[in-house]
Formats: sequence, C-alpha cells, structure tokens
Amino acid sequence: MDAGLLTETQLRSALAEQRKWGGRLGLTLVQMRFVDESSMVHALSRQLSIPTVELDGISPSAVALQALRPDIAERYTVFPTAADPANKLLTVATADPTNVESLQELAFHTGQRIQVVVAAASSIERAIRRHYHGEITSTTASPLSFNLDEQTFELAPPSEPVETAGFSRPAAGGQTPAPLRESELAQRVDILTQQVSDLERMVAQQARSLRAMLELLETRGLVTRDDYLAKVR
Repeated sequence: MDAGLLTETQLRSALAEQRKWGGRLGLTLVQMRFVDESSMVHALSRQLSIPTVELDGISPSAVALQALRPDIAERYTVFPTAADPANKLLTVATADPTNVESLQELAFHTGQRIQVVVAAASSIERAIRRHYHGEITSTTASPLSFNLDEQTFELAPPSEPVETAGFSRPAAGGQTPAPLRESELAQRVDILTQQVSDLERMVAQQARSLRAMLELLETRGLVTRDDYLAKVR
C-alpha cells in the first residue's frame, strides 16, 4: 500500500479470500490479480532491504544444490542460489522472506545459517523443476506442457444487432439515438474486464489444483500420465 500498488479495498478483499481458503497473503494478492508477481517481489525487496534474484537466468553451483534436498526445497518453496560451506552459509531465494518460522526450520534441516534473497514463487517452482528434476521449463505454462491439446472457444455472433463502439443500433424510423456517454461505456468495459479476470483466476486455480493432484497420484504410483491421457481423450 505504501508503494501505491494496492488499495485498502483490495487488501480487505484479499484478506477475506485468505481467511476463506488459507495460504499466504502475497500469493492471494497475485492470484486475485491485485498485484503482479514482479511488483510484489520488488515491493518486498524495498521494504525489507533484501536483494532480488532472477532465477530464470542463473545456474547455481553443484555445492548449493547439494546443500538443499529437493523435497525440502519443495516443502518451503525455496531455491538455493549460493553456498559457502566454510562459513556454513546457504543463500536461498524465497517469495516469503517474512516467514521467520519456515526459515528457522530450513536452517535446522540444512544445518547451515540461511541468507535470503527475494524471487517470484513461480520462478522458484520452475527452478526446482529444472535444476532438481531436469524438466524443460518456460516462463509461460501451456496445456502442451501436460501433453494436452488446448481447446479454443469462439463466441457465436449475436442474434440481433447490439451496441458497438459506443453507439446504439438505429431506432425505428431510421433515427440514430445519441451515442453512449464515455462514462457509461467505460463502466461497461470495467464490468466486462472484471468478469474476464474472475474467470481467468478460477480457471488458473483449477489448473493448479489438477496438476498438484496428478503429480501426487503419479508420485505415489496410483496413476500414470499415460493412464490419465487415455481417460480424457
């Protein structure tokens, strides 16, 4: 809010969503599209005087990767960027540097002092998959990454003329009513934009839940990806 990225109304809405579904407030703000990940990362960096890191462009050393087990990295959503074995110091990227309890647990698991840098949660997850599991990742997820064909939808044309470009259709007698006022048009655009954003957020949440469920089932040997694809085709 101090950085001008968030209004009090948006914060209250995000807090209500967090109380309903749980999770970190920062992630909730991003999912509700009140704040983008990049802005969140830089706001945290300025507020806490902690440097940021772009994980998509770095290659951590083998020492750093060996210092943190992949299951621990996944559990706390952190990624090792540097290690100093002589001083028992491990630098990790996190999207939640204010979670002191998690950082203390991380220090216990690694047996090292923890130094943090800030990164987007999505980039941390990509880095874990790329450097620990050898996956080829990109900054933009698509259905093709799950070996699924992307469905496309086309809107059917309206059955009768509707208002377009701010003007109403001709009235009876050939007379054209006055154009919509700019404020009315802007209000309609805002409503449609919000509806689209809500739909996108809902679809994104469902996709994340589906992927997490598939990965869990596959890890436990209850289902294979081939079995899943055979069912949905």
